[in-house]
Amino acid sequence: MEQNKNQGFWKGFLIGGIIFFLIGTLGVAALTSLFKGLAERRQKETTPQETLVTTANPLESSTATETTTEAIPPTTTTAPTTTVAADTSASPEAKTIDRNQSAFLKRFNEVLEIFEENQVLDYDITKMHLAAQQAYVEAAGEKWADYENARPQYGPEVTVKSWKGNAAIDRMGEIAELVAQRRGTELQDEWEDAAYRAFIEASGDAYSAYMTEEEWQDMMESSSGSYCGIGVQISQDINTLESRVVTVFSNSPALEAGLKAGDIFKAVDGMDVTQMKLDEIVLYVRGEAGTTVELTIYRPATGETFTVTCGRRQVEVDTVFSRMLNEKTGYIQLTEFDEVSVSQVRSALVNLRDQGMEKLVLDLRGNPGGLLSAVLDIADFFVPADLMIFRMDYKGGESYTEKSISRPIFDGDMIVLVDEFSASASEVLTGILQDYHEATVLGNTTFGKGIVQSFYELKGGGALKVTIAHYFSPSGRDFHGVGLEPDIQGTDDPATDEDELLEKALELLK
Repeated sequence: MEQNKNQGFWKGFLIGGIIFFLIGTLGVAALTSLFKGLAERRQKETTPQETLVTTANPLESSTATETTTEAIPPTTTTAPTTTVAADTSASPEAKTIDRNQSAFLKRFNEVLEIFEENQVLDYDITKMHLAAQQAYVEAAGEKWADYENARPQYGPEVTVKSWKGNAAIDRMGEIAELVAQRRGTELQDEWEDAAYRAFIEASGDAYSAYMTEEEWQDMMESSSGSYCGIGVQISQDINTLESRVVTVFSNSPALEAGLKAGDIFKAVDGMDVTQMKLDEIVLYVRGEAGTTVELTIYRPATGETFTVTCGRRQVEVDTVFSRMLNEKTGYIQLTEFDEVSVSQVRSALVNLRDQGMEKLVLDLRGNPGGLLSAVLDIADFFVPADLMIFRMDYKGGESYTEKSISRPIFDGDMIVLVDEFSASASEVLTGILQDYHEATVLGNTTFGKGIVQSFYELKGGGALKVTIAHYFSPSGRDFHGVGLEPDIQGTDDPATDEDELLEKALELLK
């Protein structure tokens, strides 16, 4: 159909050219110029776009380790009335606004395509576009009502090439042009980041996110198991946005400052963080070695709120804590699933076995998750080879499965401790051990995060985190939103010094 339209266009154009030639109103030079301009335009429209490059698919949870021309707005609106790079000469030269060449719109389109291709949860794309437009305007200090219905109008000397194939992205270009009239472009990068971030947040998926280059580097550093900060692991309730300390690492500035597990962040350097997303809190808590950060902390155990100054330095993440509970029973606490976790769990199992361990308590309480690769490798330490241990269902119905591949390191009696903060990767491991009857699960119903996030690096730096799949236990259980039920219910009383749940585990192992 498009070819027929093009043929009709050229046929009409040639007939018109001949007529004009015969009546002498247009010269041959003008006709040649028109043909040249149309050929250049067609060449631009057929230029192929670059393809997207993605990273591997780590499993992530809600946790972190301090990880132009003159433009005339319509008279029916209250849009800005200043101009965009206006040419005020008496004889204005021809100008072109080509939105297809806008770096901002190219990146916005990249974000859009990655999200729509991979997002497995439901979303409203119209709502997302509107949120991005509003965020751009408000980040520039403008009122959204002044821009919501505004459309730039251009003089006859201006040629506007609309964004190809997506009216919503073209509208984003109009918004940027209108804002530039009032505010210029000096802080445009900040406005653009606000638009990308708002676009993803408006999807309603609390686990998907846009990350700037700095945030992406921090994320990569966090998952590697070594970073520069105060030395705590922080977990956030996605409903209340309450951020609490899960673990204080050994030999860390946080330990020296007196921070404890369960402490809740209220402010960082005097800035209220009670309604701030976890990634942003981590960004402010971290910093260069040798600097300090002031933290306002609420401690539920005592009911006190206090301020403490904490130093920053290079910290090695402790994800595993182990010891013998008695002559035959070992204990391993796994706080998260990082790259370093696999070797740390392996070392702990070997050391405990050498000390005579025949039974094991694996403590996953408060473990918010981490890398998919780490949880699958750790599952191999407990499950016989060649068993299906993992299934993910992607958008469009495609499935991916994983089997255990090695001989287990430990195959004795085992109890797994869980609570309402055991989430994501810790639920995957719990489900594997429970389905194959390799362990008895003791504690409270787990958090219920049965979805997988993947990170996609963006061409200009930064990354996009998108929910790409649902995952299921080996028996096919979907625990997203409901959690995993323990085999035996049990709780620990935080008001006592004793660990009642651990004591119950020891009784059961007798």
